Amino acid sequence: MSWQEFIDKGLLEGGIVTEAAIFGIEGGIWAQSAGCNISKDEQRAIVDGLNDPPLREIRVGGRQYRCTMSSLDLILSSKLSDAEGLESMVPSSSSSRGLIPGGCIIKKTNQAVIVAEYSSESSEMDVLAGVEQLGNYFVMKGY
Repeated sequence: MSWQEFIDKGLLEGGIVTEAAIFGIEGGIWAQSAGCNISKDEQRAIVDGLNDPPLREIRVGGRQYRCTMSSLDLILSSKLSDAEGLESMVPSSSSSRGLIPGGCIIKKTNQAVIVAEYSSESSEMDVLAGVEQLGNYFVMKGY
């Protein structure tokens, strides 16, 4: 299966995930959905944040998220309503910005990072299960 097929069939096909990407830990997009344009700076900030949790906020494709959980291999986050004034991965006092439905789950494997964004119609636990399953498969295959 190609990297793009992992995005299209593994994450997007069921309709639970709205945008997705896979990029290398060293940078560079391996595959992505049409609306998921993660910049090089965002890629680096995500990897740096995974290497040094906990995180407060992240950006994915210009969209802003508040981290609700972060570890060395996983980030769970909720969408923020105000996209102004965030420096990616820098702790800040964002209590004035409210959360809106939807979120983003990020999983780091040996060589890759899987990003899955979802809307209010999806359950965070369903998205997490799919991302974890794909991440475990990548680890099993050496990625």
